Amino acid sequence: MKNKKRIEKAIGYIPQGSTVADIGCDHCYVLIKGVLENKIKKGIGIEVVPGPYQQGKSNIKENKLEEHLDIRLGSGLKPLHINEAEICVIGGMGGQLIKYILEEDLEKAQAFTRLILQPMGSERELRKFLIKNGWKIIEEDILISDRLYLYIVAERGEQNMGNDFLYDIGPVLTKKKCEGKDKYILDKIEKLNKIKIELYKANDQETAQKGLLKIENKIKLWSNELENK
Repeated sequence: MKNKKRIEKAIGYIPQGSTVADIGCDHCYVLIKGVLENKIKKGIGIEVVPGPYQQGKSNIKENKLEEHLDIRLGSGLKPLHINEAEICVIGGMGGQLIKYILEEDLEKAQAFTRLILQPMGSERELRKFLIKNGWKIIEEDILISDRLYLYIVAERGEQNMGNDFLYDIGPVLTKKKCEGKDKYILDKIEKLNKIKIELYKANDQETAQKGLLKIENKIKLWSNELENK
């Protein structure tokens, strides 16, 4: 089974006996493994691409899990009915796309009791969306596999972020010691340094200088996070 570590990580955040919707379920591996491990009572996979959808359907049949699992062809939360699942899993896509999927069907999204998200970038924008729309981030972690994967788990509730940088680093991750955190921070600093180099090359140096000040401040904040871990 491909992406075994990522599948196990996602399943680890699912409460025992839950009903789960996996958005962008690919071949339905998370739901299948979750049922076989008695973590998932009922699961609904949503897949927008016909090929993986058909393979997911075959995988469910092969494991004789038709009574527990359903897979639907469609985009985002559209194929789901409100309150049809307690837990929503969305991973393997950009944070902006995850935000869009939740925002597009906000009433359905706010009916979930827990979100298990694995954004591939744009974490700041995703966290801002979650906090603004009544979610509290209860867990964050980094998985080292073929690359670094960030996990964000949120439940309904209010959360005071305290300072703006917590949208970048995360309210849980900032307090946490976990494997991969140093590399995660160093990757962020490296990306900011690349932006700095591009700003130095800009024709409009007056505007570039304003951008450089913001970048330098962000680098300082990430560097402090590394030193104070």
